[in-house]
Formats: sequence, structure tokens, C-alpha cells
Amino acid sequence: MAQPATLFIICSDMTRNGKTLLARVLADHLLIEGRDPFCFDLGSPQPALRGFFPGRTALAGLKDAQAEASFFERILSSAGRDQVIDIGASRLAAFRAAAKSHGLAAAARGRGFRLCILFIVDRDETSLKAAIELEEDLEPDLFVPVINRFAGSALPEGVPGPALAMERLDPELAAIIASRRFSLRAVMLGEEAGIPPRHQASLKNFLLALRTGIRDFAPALSLQQLRAIGQPPAKDL
Repeated sequence: MAQPATLFIICSDMTRNGKTLLARVLADHLLIEGRDPFCFDLGSPQPALRGFFPGRTALAGLKDAQAEASFFERILSSAGRDQVIDIGASRLAAFRAAAKSHGLAAAARGRGFRLCILFIVDRDETSLKAAIELEEDLEPDLFVPVINRFAGSALPEGVPGPALAMERLDPELAAIIASRRFSLRAVMLGEEAGIPPRHQASLKNFLLALRTGIRDFAPALSLQQLRAIGQPPAKDL
């Protein structure tokens, strides 16, 4: 059975901790899985995600009530199509307020979408607090805390539920994959051109770990939906 479409929100209250890289991996993973995602870039001051997916990414802003309504209607109007939304740290407060005001989670469910938030918890305790407050305000179907091991994280070990870890990348490798000409999807599909041999294994492992975690979202989302409508999960056969 086909999985329902999902709104994936990638965000953090801090800058330069891997949000756009995570959004790239997620979008490329969905493409490989045949999901045909559309992306929205709420980056500031310079959008980043659109540079990697120019043909399937729209820029968006939340400057006033009309812009907010237009944005939410646009992301909810493509029934059956996954949406990947990359939110710059400076836009998070505005997005949080607008999404709460518009009842994003309920509106998404009413249009047949599931809402999944991926929040990169930075090293400062204020980042963990921001993550908790965002989950409480927006009540998504699934909230996934993300650790970037290079940036550090205040997320405690052993938190319940699914979580993602972005492993450390060598600075030289990070600079290579930051180029808009570099395709993470090509690496996922087995191509290694442009990657120095000494970095090939680490990049493959980095992507494999993230994709494995992303695959765990589907059963976790399904379980949350069953709980939300008061149905017991199906027993394993």
C-alpha cells in the first residue's frame, strides 16, 4: 500500500548546523524511492536548498498574513505529493507562530498529509528548549530530534522515539559536497566520481546511516496515526 504524502519540516533555532544538507539527503532519498517531492526554501538571508534542486524548489516568505495564508495553501494543495521545507534559523519563530495560528497539523491531516518535523538540536540548552516548545505548539504526527556530531548537541542520550544522527564529515569532504554541482543522489546510486578515494567510504556510511533512519519514519508515522484515531497497532504475524 502506498504511503500517504508527508510534509517534512527541517529546522533549527541555530545556524550552520546542517539543515540544508539534511534537506538535500531527504529530498534525494525520496526521489530514489519514487516519491517525487517538491521543496520550499525559507532560507535567510541567502536561500540554499533551491541551488541544489532548482527545478523543484520554490522560495517562500512569511512577511504578512496574506503571505502566510498563500504559503500554507500552496504546500497543502498538492495532494499526494511529499513536501520538503527547509526553514532558516532566522525564520523559525515566524514559521512557528504562523503554523500554530493556521493550525498546520490539523489542516495537513484534513488534506491527507502527515506532518513530520526534523529539528537539529544544537549544543546550547536553549536549542533543546526550542525543540520542545516547537513540538508542543505544532503537535506533528512525528517529531524527530537530530544530532549533528560535528556541531554538537544538547539532546540527551536515550531519548524515546526515532532520532537521527549526522556523523562527522572531514572538512575537505564537506567542502566537496557543498558544491551545487555535487549530486548526493548519484552517490546513493553507487557513483563515486569526484570523491577522493580516501573519503568514499565515509560519505557512503554517512548517507547510509541517514537513509536508514529516514526509512524508520514510515512505520513510526503510521503508529502515531493509529494512536491518534484510537486504533490499536496491528500485531506482527
